[in-house]
Amino acid sequence: MPCLATFVRQNLPIGGPAEGWIMSLGGILSTSLSGLFTSQEALRVTGTNIANVNTPGYARERVNVAADVQNDRTIGVKVETIERVVNRFLEGAILEARSDSARAEAINSLHDRLQASLGPPDSESNLAGRMNTVFAALADLTLAPADGVARQQFLSDFESYANELSRVADTVQDLRNSASIEIESRIGGINDAIRQIHDLNEKINQQTTTGGQTGGLENERQAALEFLASNIDIRVTENSDGTVNVSTLSGTQLVTRAGFFNLAYSSPGGVSAATEFPPITLQLVDLQSDQLKGPQRPIDGDIRGGALRGLLDMRDKDLVDLSVSLGELAARVGDEMNAAHNLNSAVPAPNSLTGSTTAFAATDPHNFTGTTSFSILDANNRVVATTTYDFDANPADSFADMVTAVNAGLGGAGTLSFVDGKMSISATNAANGVAISEDPANSSDRAGRSFSHFFGMNDLVTGRSSGLFETGVKATDAHGFGAGETVEFVVRDALGKELRTVTLDTTGNPTYGDLVTALDADLSGLFSVSLDANGKLITTSTGPQKGMVLTVKNDTTNANGSGIGFGQLFGVGARYRAEAAVDFGLDQDLGSNAQTLATARVDLSGGIGSVALSVGDQSGALALQDRGSAVISMSAAGGLSAQRRTLAGLNGAVLGSFGDLANRASAAADDTRSLEVELDQRKQGVSGVNIDEELANLVIYQNSYNAAARILSSVQELYDTLLNAV
Repeated sequence: MPCLATFVRQNLPIGGPAEGWIMSLGGILSTSLSGLFTSQEALRVTGTNIANVNTPGYARERVNVAADVQNDRTIGVKVETIERVVNRFLEGAILEARSDSARAEAINSLHDRLQASLGPPDSESNLAGRMNTVFAALADLTLAPADGVARQQFLSDFESYANELSRVADTVQDLRNSASIEIESRIGGINDAIRQIHDLNEKINQQTTTGGQTGGLENERQAALEFLASNIDIRVTENSDGTVNVSTLSGTQLVTRAGFFNLAYSSPGGVSAATEFPPITLQLVDLQSDQLKGPQRPIDGDIRGGALRGLLDMRDKDLVDLSVSLGELAARVGDEMNAAHNLNSAVPAPNSLTGSTTAFAATDPHNFTGTTSFSILDANNRVVATTTYDFDANPADSFADMVTAVNAGLGGAGTLSFVDGKMSISATNAANGVAISEDPANSSDRAGRSFSHFFGMNDLVTGRSSGLFETGVKATDAHGFGAGETVEFVVRDALGKELRTVTLDTTGNPTYGDLVTALDADLSGLFSVSLDANGKLITTSTGPQKGMVLTVKNDTTNANGSGIGFGQLFGVGARYRAEAAVDFGLDQDLGSNAQTLATARVDLSGGIGSVALSVGDQSGALALQDRGSAVISMSAAGGLSAQRRTLAGLNGAVLGSFGDLANRASAAADDTRSLEVELDQRKQGVSGVNIDEELANLVIYQNSYNAAARILSSVQELYDTLLNAV
């Protein structure tokens, strides 16, 4: 078969027109060049894919070709688009999975640290084990109440238990601080990712406008989006120009066509149960000056996913709940031990007893029922003077009236006083002692506590807060707060968003009942507020949202100059309940002198001159021991529901709640991580580079390139032949 050049020479008329041939060859040349360039671009893309086979997050690119048609004629081939091979739905699902997994991992990490600090569940050094040791020491003490070694052993074991409880409470606050610090440390990376997404949007828009390639830029942007999603929940909306808008799932904008926003947060220096954390704020960045402008807006309540949500949940909810359950444990242990110890007396009796600071004034009604006996004993434990005050017979008396009556009954041998909210009693003779005792058949009672117990006059255990808020006040009692003093309350939803802020003013509300009625009206639709028979403030959520929390934001009230405000008196919010476990330990006098441990009961049956206390009396020690087997009621605390348990059972319940939360956190982290891995694998199946497939494409495009080059070479030969023939 003759070659193409020979064919031309044989069929081209000598001296005839060559224009038609030249035009035909020009078309063939154009077609071959389009094929050459298209194959070359396809080879470049394939090479890029192969080079990035091990690049994390890389989405392979694909060349889409189409016939090049002009004037209804196909004149060759062209690269129509070079696109990233992705599944947009899958990419969105991965962003959501990243957020869920990071949130769960942040929660799980902090729970792991807490569990590590608690030690093994069966350890004798944990709270449950130490509580068992305390009551074992009490059992020994009942056999020899005067034995100094047995007394010291009990005090040492209880101090060890109290120290462990306080240590765990401190650990919880330390973890809240860690969560806060990590939030601050993540903000910088979040802002960098937001800025990067905005900048990449600009570049992608420019490339799209000029017909450039955007695949590499889109890969970078997707990586930034995934990083952002791991920190905060996001919704991505793609625009027609290739840019994306980014917002949180609640609709808070982070990146728009017009600009982007900056997050800010500054962690406080230290964290306690009283700490009010500043909000995470959002502010627009001025594109011209690159400075922040406009108002700062808190967005804590708008964050629903990512590591930030997990850290916020731990800082403001889970760890707070755990601190409240620890506070409830400390409050119940302290209350039970103090209830027994305040009915007891040391032998010999101490020269004085002084209670804790209360919110009440001498002019306030006593609100007690039953009777209480006040006695002065000499160095030989004989009764020097004694008097019994009958609260039922004097229901309208104030504390001052009661004090006057008791002092008259003691006849100068001792003095009961109530000054600055503290009840105290002392013997006039430095060699004598004082004792407060109860008649079991008609014991004094205010809000479930005896006289000495209510005022904390002979406490075994102390803490920063009692953790129990049965005040014993009645709705008709004057509250003692100063005129114009206020309490600012805030209601937040489960995510921390402020729903309502109300200010309670003491002006025009002279009684506790007036304050409660006003607060109930202010919180209408969210909480109902009432005062129960024991003077405890009852707040019940009535709003449509679950998980609402009522706290005190600012309190300037001061009851009778005691320094105790409305929030502290009634324990509004988690703070005061949690603080029962802070500085939890033995009374200072007991810690330094084991002889002040009250293990006996006063016996006044013999009257004046009789021996009222005995060194070998074990009745007080037995009463303390009985608290270990008593089934007591505990209020709902954190994640624990209201229930009845022994003290040992309560310790187990609290530790169990810690373990349950940790197990749930671990399971959630595993589940969300598994889903994230599965979606990543699916994404890899769609977008990942298959080296075999790319090598096959390489062969195909190389053959196409060679074929186009062959045609180009032939056309060149034809041109030469044609020109020589003309």
